[in-house]
Amino acid sequence: MKSFIVAFSLLSLFVSCNESAATAPDPEEQARMAARETEAARQEIEAINEKVTTLMAEGKFEEAGQYFAEDLVQLIAGQPPINGRAQWIEAQKQASAIGDWGLELEVLDFRLAGDVAVERGRGVQTFTANENSPIPSMETTGDYLVYWVKTDSGWQIQWDYVVLETPPQGDAGME
Repeated sequence: MKSFIVAFSLLSLFVSCNESAATAPDPEEQARMAARETEAARQEIEAINEKVTTLMAEGKFEEAGQYFAEDLVQLIAGQPPINGRAQWIEAQKQASAIGDWGLELEVLDFRLAGDVAVERGRGVQTFTANENSPIPSMETTGDYLVYWVKTDSGWQIQWDYVVLETPPQGDAGME
C-alpha cells in the first residue's frame, strides 16, 4: 500500500509539473497579445478623436462631451484650466459663438497599460471668425498629451495638455 501511495504521489507531482510547464506563458506570445491590445485601443481612441472633432464641428458639444471624464482637466498653454466636463462643454459653446473651429489630429505615439492609455500627438486647429469675433481668423499648430481611462462606457479623456506654437497674426495663418 505504501508503494502505491508513493507511486501515486510521484505520478501526481509529475502530471502537475507537466501541466504548469505547458501553461507557462510564452513571452513572445505575451508580447504579441500586448501589441494586439495596444493596436486595438489605439484604433478605438483614434475613432473617438474623429467622432469628437466631427461632433464639435456640428455643434453637438454635449454629445462630444461624453468622451471626456466628469472630472476632466484640460490645460492649454496660456489659458486658464478647464476643470470638468460641464466646463469643457460651456467653453466649446462660447468658442463656437465667435466662429467656426476645425481640428485635425495626428497620433505620434501611443502607450497602453491596462485600462489607461497615453496618446501623444500633433494637431492643427483652424478658426474662421464671424462678425462677433474679437479675434481674427487663424490657424494654429500644437502638440498634445492625453491621458485616457477606460470606463464602463468606453474610453474617456481624463487629462488633456496642449502646447500651442505661437499663432500667426491676423489672417496670415489662413493662407
